[in-house]
Amino acid sequence: MQKWMIFLLFFVALNGLWAQTFRGSVVAGMNISQIDGDALFGFHQPGLNAGLRVVALINDRWRVGPEILFSQQGAQRPSTSGNISIYDSFRLNTLEVPLMAYYKDWRITAEGGFSYQRLINYEVIGDNGEDVTAQTDLQDNLFALKLGATIYFSPNWGLNVRWSKHILDIDVDNGINTSFKGRSVSVRAVYTFGAGESLPKPIDPE
Repeated sequence: MQKWMIFLLFFVALNGLWAQTFRGSVVAGMNISQIDGDALFGFHQPGLNAGLRVVALINDRWRVGPEILFSQQGAQRPSTSGNISIYDSFRLNTLEVPLMAYYKDWRITAEGGFSYQRLINYEVIGDNGEDVTAQTDLQDNLFALKLGATIYFSPNWGLNVRWSKHILDIDVDNGINTSFKGRSVSVRAVYTFGAGESLPKPIDPE
């Protein structure tokens, strides 16, 4: 009985420490994306962006922490496009782990950081409609810069918009003069568990 009481007290203390120090959230939404270098211009490829976020509260305004996401990116020729490209579409399915820093002022949170993406699989379709995935080598490990902002409508609910661009080429160097770098814009709902995010007053400019 004494051991169980000690365990229960430890669990309550740990839960209280978690509530004071960390916040957990679910994020879910979509990407619109393109790939620089493929001659398919414009953000025409939609995809899912969803997963979990954990942040550590440094103080009332600063947070840091990772996310783990399933993220679909790529590029696509729109039906009205006159683009001259040997490709019709790219579809990249990735497991993504962004590491972000957040600064909160009132209901707005600005964010910036970097992410590692593991390419799960991909599909490339040529301009003639044929699958040319086997002839298009892409890197398994991708790295991207992230910038964004979230507006919170309540302590628990927010809307996040995030811009992302690959830092390094996503295609394998095969001696051909190509350079592919993906770009995407994500729009996601954010639900924060428990007490949610506090909504501090704006900083007084004086």
